[in-house]
Amino acid sequence: WDQFNIAFNNVKPNFTRNLIEKYPDLTPAETKLCVLINLGMSIKDISSLLNQSPDGIKVSRSRLRKKLRLETEQNLESFLASF
Repeated sequence: WDQFNIAFNNVKPNFTRNLIEKYPDLTPAETKLCVLINLGMSIKDISSLLNQSPDGIKVSRSRLRKKLRLETEQNLESFLASF
């Protein structure tokens, strides 16, 4: 993950910093999920990468949406792309 994070920060250097500045209560796991969603990875891809079930990723995404205070009509991927 450390090597991946370094490569991601080279491509999108301010994403993680801006996200944490605006939402300081995000856990490292939630931040990691945000990075993977921002890359456009599907639930299935994220679940295999993190060794979790797809249903577990869906629950994590739902909790993340609640923590980010997103409305039901707001798209999580589009929201994260704004960082």
